[in-house]
Amino acid sequence: MSLPIDSSSQQSAGGQTTVHHRSVELECSWVVPLRDSGARPPLFCACAGDGDGAAYSDLAAALPSDQPVYSFGLPALSGREQFPSVEQIAEKYVRKLRKIQKRGPYYLCGYSFGGLVVYEMALRLMEEGEQIGLLALLDTEHPSYSQTLPSAQRTDYYHTYLFHRLRKYGRNVIHGRIDQIVYDLFVLCRARCKKVAFRVFRAASRGLGWRIPSAFSSNELVLLAAWQAYRPPRYEGRLVLFNAAGRAPEYKADSTLGWKTCATGAIEVHVTPGDHHNLLRPPHARDFGERLTPHLGATVQPDGSDRGVGP
Repeated sequence: MSLPIDSSSQQSAGGQTTVHHRSVELECSWVVPLRDSGARPPLFCACAGDGDGAAYSDLAAALPSDQPVYSFGLPALSGREQFPSVEQIAEKYVRKLRKIQKRGPYYLCGYSFGGLVVYEMALRLMEEGEQIGLLALLDTEHPSYSQTLPSAQRTDYYHTYLFHRLRKYGRNVIHGRIDQIVYDLFVLCRARCKKVAFRVFRAASRGLGWRIPSAFSSNELVLLAAWQAYRPPRYEGRLVLFNAAGRAPEYKADSTLGWKTCATGAIEVHVTPGDHHNLLRPPHARDFGERLTPHLGATVQPDGSDRGVGP
């Protein structure tokens, strides 16, 4: 197997070969090279729900030292001219990915919203005749998860969701945590109001050319709208899911988090320590890195042969 990356090799005094990828023009707001050298095919990570490409920094540090890692981010999204869809973001990322790695197989992972993006990237790369070495979704549920459930399970989902939330607030009432109750209500109302205001201003920007005020626009809201609008097409390749153990109980009904409805190939599910917010942060990042490593590309030697683990 040859390494399909624009690179040059240099042998150290100890005999180990390090691959230094050719310098390419990268926009800092779009591509963050967390590690741009190493003897393995690079791992490409798509932005999380806030568009931050640095969300994978701790994960990159936990991976083998010869594993290149590139993270795709997003610039600040606001104003009437920028309402990207998952498809548009994936198209942009694929163009930038192919400047770094000309040919497959490609190794892709996406946390939260980024899972949708790498799913769409894999589809586009396969349409172009490329191979996908890894498509990993990190705690990403299908955008229409509850709707993918059979009717009985869907009813259980909503009952469990309601019971779990009421129990959480009930504990605060029992323990007299009035300040926490007020804070939770404030956060909930503020988030709801911002979402409604964003939808109103977005409609106005499209119809009347108004600009969305910065107070009612953020990467989270823009990407949430993209999330809700995305309908994942059929994917016939292998899909690897890493689900946080601390997910809310209403998601226990389907270990694939809804992806079995559109991913028709093999689906491999792993449950990892942590919850949705700290899955990629210490101390869980190191454990997650160890679980992810066996799925990454093999080390490539100067003669083009493989060494080490790989899918």
